[in-house]
Amino acid sequence: MKHLSLILLAAATLTSCETTGDPNQGGLFGWSQGKANDRIAVREQRLSELERDNAYQEGRSHELERQAAKKSNY
Repeated sequence: MKHLSLILLAAATLTSCETTGDPNQGGLFGWSQGKANDRIAVREQRLSELERDNAYQEGRSHELERQAAKKSNY
């Protein structure tokens, strides 16, 4: 009976844990590959947005430098 209680307690504990895709949380039984893939997709999307914004800002900077050089030649 005692072993059955321990098994049920362990099963309840393991099933009540929230899974995570964060390798720093969750441990062995809290790992979820699907959530990890979702986290990666969100980070890749954010990286893409930042790279796009960076390219825009670099282009804008070059344009402003070009305009400043043009004005200084007059």
